[in-house]
Amino acid sequence: MEENNENKENIDEKEVIAEKEQEKEDAPEKVATEETKAKFTFKCTRDDNCCLTRGPIPITFWDIELWAKNGVVANFLPYLDIYNKPDGGIDLIFKPLPPPPKEEEGEEEEKTPRDPFGNIPIEDLLEEKCPLYSKDQKKCLVYDNRPLSCRTYPLEFDGKNFTVVDVDCPGIGEEGMSKEDLKEMRETAKQMFYELFRMRISLPVLSQIISQKVMMDLMRQNLEAMSKMSDEDREKLDEILKKEKELQPD
Repeated sequence: MEENNENKENIDEKEVIAEKEQEKEDAPEKVATEETKAKFTFKCTRDDNCCLTRGPIPITFWDIELWAKNGVVANFLPYLDIYNKPDGGIDLIFKPLPPPPKEEEGEEEEKTPRDPFGNIPIEDLLEEKCPLYSKDQKKCLVYDNRPLSCRTYPLEFDGKNFTVVDVDCPGIGEEGMSKEDLKEMRETAKQMFYELFRMRISLPVLSQIISQKVMMDLMRQNLEAMSKMSDEDREKLDEILKKEKELQPD
């Protein structure tokens, strides 16, 4: 019985020694991994490579609150648009400006004026520049009020992991990033993830409420206009509606 206990103790001791040896072997690999992670450095060079091909830039409530606080909301309104994404979701975005027409296209436009209500699909503008980046001045025109998405670019957070979405960004690898800078960048990426999530939940609801309100206002305006019409005008309108109904195919 004592011999069995001794054998068991020897086996346990060997297992402990083996585990420690394995930990020593794994240690360099862990150190290397940590060093690799620590090697990520970034410093925005304000180069135009990113802003010239950003495509739609998602906007969050955080951005709108910042602009409201700084009194510059009106400056951004002309560039805001709703993007119905292929996956069925909705984003509020900075819509990229269409490129200037080519000479051949310009000549055609002179013959056929552009529809003022025409709208270029956002899918055709995915590789175009941010509307608030000046190519001539080579700078962001709203840098102090730039969206949260621009503040965390090119680092993103998906709820679990951080990823670099633009490995060709010239700021990657630039020296000068402290641990505090890296921590702040990661916190900004997390904030962008949660703010975008909040916007994507709220926007469809707000869109329905606004659409319903607009339709109700239009119906009310039509009813008020009809109530003010004379009997003669009302008869003319009835005749027009009757003719349109007759022209419609069965």
